[in-house]
Amino acid sequence: MKRDINLLDELLRETRTPLATWRLVSVAGAGILVPVLVWGIQVRAANRLDPQIVELRTSRDRLTQEADQARAVIAGLIATNARRAAERARAESIPWSDAFRELSFVVPSGVWLTVLEEAAHPDGTDAADVPFRLQGTAVSQGAVAELLANLETAQHFSEPLLVYSQREVGGRTAHVGFEIQCGLRRIFAPGGIPEKRA
Repeated sequence: MKRDINLLDELLRETRTPLATWRLVSVAGAGILVPVLVWGIQVRAANRLDPQIVELRTSRDRLTQEADQARAVIAGLIATNARRAAERARAESIPWSDAFRELSFVVPSGVWLTVLEEAAHPDGTDAADVPFRLQGTAVSQGAVAELLANLETAQHFSEPLLVYSQREVGGRTAHVGFEIQCGLRRIFAPGGIPEKRA
């Protein structure tokens, strides 16, 4: 059994206004919209951080680095091949074995060669030929003159020029020291014989 009666509670209930419909709809919509937005953000973040995409990006970066390294290696190989081709062309433009074989035939007895080397272009030597310097000793001036005459008719040597020839006395016998500059021909006909000069 109640000991007190509250009449104000009933009066307050009767005077309270009901909530508007639009307020109920907005509250309900917000309750639904917020979880949907959170879910969408999570899905978008998951798509950005998808492991397959990350793996593909890593593979792409690795392949780009390998391609750059391959390009550098190819450029180096091209430069090396070009240098080797130029050296080969230069070496093959003169048949060294034929030239030295012929030189062994044109050197007369009583002449010894001590220096065979490339030299600066002497006056009168064709610029297309490789400048060549011969130094040695001979038993006489006649042997030096014979070597000079033989070089003039040789196929692989052009325009020999006597730089000096002088008698040297030393030891038991006297000998003649000499130097000859000439051109070593590079231009050959298809048969391997040097082309005739004008």
